[in-house]
Amino acid sequence: MKRAVFAVVLAAACGAQSRTGHELVREEPPPGVVDAGVAAPEVVEEPESSGLYTAEQAVADALSGPLTYIGTGKWNGIYRSVSCAYRNQRVIVVNVYCTVKEARAFRVDVFSPRRGRTRIYAEGKVAISTIQRDQYFTFKAETEPTPGPAARLPPFSLAMSFAELQAYEDARYESFSPGCFGGVEIGRPQGGCLGELAPRAGEWAAQNEAFLRQPPADWYRLVHELRARAASDGK
Repeated sequence: MKRAVFAVVLAAACGAQSRTGHELVREEPPPGVVDAGVAAPEVVEEPESSGLYTAEQAVADALSGPLTYIGTGKWNGIYRSVSCAYRNQRVIVVNVYCTVKEARAFRVDVFSPRRGRTRIYAEGKVAISTIQRDQYFTFKAETEPTPGPAARLPPFSLAMSFAELQAYEDARYESFSPGCFGGVEIGRPQGGCLGELAPRAGEWAAQNEAFLRQPPADWYRLVHELRARAASDGK
């Protein structure tokens, strides 16, 4: 996607530890090492789909099994914060603003080998984990399908180390892949699809409208679980 549409340069943070019902697994890296180097679990194969990867599907995949820590470090476009990455049998999940002290914004990037990538971003006047959707002034999502050969990206794998994931994200960002986006930014609606996906703007909007208007309980659950992990995995 074009940088002008999707670049988000925001220093945000992650905060106080809390536990919800889903088990979280931490693999301790050696002292001073931010890449845990833990082998990926066996992949649960998902059927190929021509549909666009929705925000609701991405959240469900992120909560489909225990999250194992991959590593912590810099992320493309995020200059004053660190990001933390995890994986389960379906996806890699990146808590993009993974600092110990929580601020007003939260962003999660979910990568599926078969469905593509979905990003969800929320911002309010106070820490996101303490409020509900009606207090967000920005809440938006974007989707890119699995890159085709023309993108010239290395194959995405759940077995990636954190360094490999960083390199993949850098290459993906420079590929200007087609994608779709929507939601509200500072209270103003936005939306559309770019490149070859332009004719599917209405389809994407219809699939994600309910989530962006009133997200399900799983969204808040994911926010709290990743915020809890930031207390130990973030900086």
